[in-house]
Amino acid sequence: MDKSGKVYVKAMNKYNDGYIKKAISLCEKSISLNNRNAAALNLKGILYYLEGDLDKAKNMWNINYKRNNDKVSKKYLDDSVHDKEKLHLYVRALELVKKYNINGALKLLNKCENSDFNFINVNNNITLCYIKQGEYVKALQYIKKVLKVDKNNTQAIINKKTLMEFGTLKRKINYKKIVIGIFIIILIISLFFMAKMFMYNKSFSIFGVKKFQKETSLNSKKVNIKTKNLVPIHNQEDKAVKNNNQEMNSFPREQLTESIKNNNFEQIVGYVTTWKDINLNININDRLLLVKAEDIIKSNGIQFFYKKGTTSMNNKKFSEAKKYFLYALPYSSGSYLKEHIIYMLAVSYKSTSDFQNALEYYELNLKQYPRGTYCEEVLYNLIIINKELDITKSKIYAQKLVKQFPSSQYNNLIVKEILNY
Repeated sequence: MDKSGKVYVKAMNKYNDGYIKKAISLCEKSISLNNRNAAALNLKGILYYLEGDLDKAKNMWNINYKRNNDKVSKKYLDDSVHDKEKLHLYVRALELVKKYNINGALKLLNKCENSDFNFINVNNNITLCYIKQGEYVKALQYIKKVLKVDKNNTQAIINKKTLMEFGTLKRKINYKKIVIGIFIIILIISLFFMAKMFMYNKSFSIFGVKKFQKETSLNSKKVNIKTKNLVPIHNQEDKAVKNNNQEMNSFPREQLTESIKNNNFEQIVGYVTTWKDINLNININDRLLLVKAEDIIKSNGIQFFYKKGTTSMNNKKFSEAKKYFLYALPYSSGSYLKEHIIYMLAVSYKSTSDFQNALEYYELNLKQYPRGTYCEEVLYNLIIINKELDITKSKIYAQKLVKQFPSSQYNNLIVKEILNY
């Protein structure tokens, strides 16, 4: 075997091991040693094809066909005619993702799966769609597909870290680092207290600090009590104006108009929620302004709050996520996002260990969308939560899961155990 052939074998091994960039580099080296190496030309075309660069892939195969009259390259070129359609589908899917039409995007991306063309980008975007929907188990399957082909793929690695943050994947524990970390922490704490003993007298360090901590804790509790039921209008001046206006039975026309002008959806939803059901003698212009504000929430605010909510979930800020989903839900009737909002609320409540509300929204999702996007996940969560609360209900949901989804990944030992109860 000549040098070019040996380098091609290395390229093929790198490709099989999941190192695409290295494989492309070795293909180039192989071709530079022998520009008629048909195998290297074909492999380089395939690697570009997987990355979604159709023009470069076709160029490699075209060169191979002209130089070597290679029939395999000719077959690749003929088949690639259909891949233009796949590229259009992929671009349309990305546009739908931007519009938060995740279901529509997934349908198009699933059609793209039929071909290996653009394999990495397609599977990465399917992953992102499932993460947005909270379907982390499905997302993991597509992450594995990408990393099998391209171990160093940046987007897949980021997606994997996201699942780790959500608790779907377990991190590998480095016990040596943990022991060293604990030792360093103990050392720092010891040095801190030693320094404190030299700098402060005992009466202050022992009694003064404790007193201060108690007062701080009490003050914190008072603040929490005061802020618990505030309307979602974050500008303090607006809050004061709203309160004064309520006391005078005067509609906050200027403030709401300004909020609409600035597209401040949180302020808009705050004013609408506060004033739409108050039985006041307000004039027709103010009523029309309220209607306009509500229409703005329905047309643009729902997507805004859904995006904010999913972003908060990605950052593990589940209480914040609940707030945004709850802003959107009352106005989501007729919106394709309603199903997703209800499910995300259930997930957010579960993530904060509020199982009562989690159950409420899982049940609502199942009731309104009995064969919806999240049906499997909803049924499984209802099984698990009810397992400790109402085993009869848990068994009913387990029976539904097995009947509707006999091949479900959730038909595990826990479900079988409940069915045999």
